[in-house]
Amino acid sequence: MKRALILLLALALALPASALGTEPEWASLPRLYTAHVCVSARVFSSWEGTTGVNQIGTIAKDRYVTVHALYPTFALVTYKSDNLTGYVKRVCLDYPKTVDSFTTPPYGVDFNHFISTVAAQDAPVTSAPGGGDTFITLHAGARLSLIGFVDGYGKLIYHREYGYIDARLLDEILPVYESPEDADAARPIAAYTSFYKITTDESNLNRMTNIAVACRKLGQVPLPPGGRLDFNADIGPYRASEGYMPAGVLVEGELQQGYGGGTCQVSSTLYNVVLQLPGLTVLQRRAHGDNGASYLPIGVDAAVGNSTLNFRFRNDYDFPIRIDGYSQDGALTIAIYRTE
Repeated sequence: MKRALILLLALALALPASALGTEPEWASLPRLYTAHVCVSARVFSSWEGTTGVNQIGTIAKDRYVTVHALYPTFALVTYKSDNLTGYVKRVCLDYPKTVDSFTTPPYGVDFNHFISTVAAQDAPVTSAPGGGDTFITLHAGARLSLIGFVDGYGKLIYHREYGYIDARLLDEILPVYESPEDADAARPIAAYTSFYKITTDESNLNRMTNIAVACRKLGQVPLPPGGRLDFNADIGPYRASEGYMPAGVLVEGELQQGYGGGTCQVSSTLYNVVLQLPGLTVLQRRAHGDNGASYLPIGVDAAVGNSTLNFRFRNDYDFPIRIDGYSQDGALTIAIYRTE
């Protein structure tokens, strides 16, 4: 009891005078992470897609904030010194630390709870359930991983926004196993979908070929208990003899041509699957610079290509797993299954 009273007194002393006697806005919000503000961050009262709405303040560079929730482009944060709670762009934050690693997943993880296949000939992914802008149109056979459902529409992440697809246009919708230890081989234990461009210029056509080649190679990597995946070694080498084509690659934020361009999207999508599984341990991973890869939210990409750019992880479950990758119509879906 004495310790609790001391903590309450310390909290009261830390608050500005205007907050004393009233519950601050952030008091009831979950404290998930702390993060460093790497550039001056504008704070908004809300957001729409990738745009902030109604600026309510600014948090100066080199301050520290508490993160309460993450969205594709924004984070809900509190800066206690100003009793300021609102949305800032994720690109303004770095060096995140989990407040309680036992109850909070790694920073940036988005749990996907369902996996399905498009049944309709034309299935648009839109910016709002039943309307808004059309991001991309999928066709029969395309696979999708979904966060959940809103008003009968599957919810997913399209680049750095939420996207929605009419559930009536989907084939069988399978739930992802919540407990990998209780899973069988019929349904995945984790999955994630990212989206790529489908333009028909030569470089992008080559990029789509490279994504398909990398997906095929993923399915050939056995991962028994204690097994490791080394992306460069197992999915590479990135050369013509392995089926790879020259396409755009991101090097220090600059687009260049190189064999295997597009494989980083496969490694990055796989990273987002691995993040959802506490029994998989990341051994090496590096982002594509401060702004990351545009096809994913800030902070959850994994660059590959050389000894310093590689994605490696270890299977610490007591059962083997397999990886399934599939690309079609601009949708790259990777799922991990338990095998026996």
